[in-house]
Amino acid sequence: GFAPEAHYIVHDASGKSIVIEYVGGKLNVYDNPLGVVTNSPSFDWHMTNLRNYVNFSMTNVPSVKLGSITLQAFGQGSGMLGLPGDFTPPSRFVRAVAFSQSVLPSKTGNDAVLEAFHILNQFDIPKGAAREHEKDEHGNILADYTIWTAASDLKAKKYYFRTYENSQIRMVDLMKMNLDGKDMVKISMKGGESIKSLNP
Repeated sequence: GFAPEAHYIVHDASGKSIVIEYVGGKLNVYDNPLGVVTNSPSFDWHMTNLRNYVNFSMTNVPSVKLGSITLQAFGQGSGMLGLPGDFTPPSRFVRAVAFSQSVLPSKTGNDAVLEAFHILNQFDIPKGAAREHEKDEHGNILADYTIWTAASDLKAKKYYFRTYENSQIRMVDLMKMNLDGKDMVKISMKGGESIKSLNP
């Protein structure tokens, strides 16, 4: 039979992280010092691939003198010139490491959650940007897109999410849930976004 690959990340409140993967039907567990994961190929491959980007820097590159002229980079961000921007897992992994390692420290849990969503903006796939060659049996375009995005505050035990249809960040406080209850609780993620008019 066919054994699909599965890639999971687990964090604890101390900030430690592991990656759990099933690749080729085999279980692999890795320590995850950088705290990020994407899907295929395997986590160890992604960690090796990072060596291709050791020249990246959070700081802008200095000017270069060539003979009698001095060349300066255009604008901000020159330290990460060449950062891969496509939607493939290897490129997403490199971006996840670059942004998670370069973000400034947050003062509060709420600030950290907002910063996490700013990082996650870098991985938002709009409908139609990643599509298959074939159409489905009804002639519809088959396209991958970001259905929902989530972040969690492990210390405060809060889970945050937003959906493709509604970019408003919503939150579930797990400490306010009845964790001793016997019935499953379902919380709807559906609903469109209401755009607020600021006209007087």
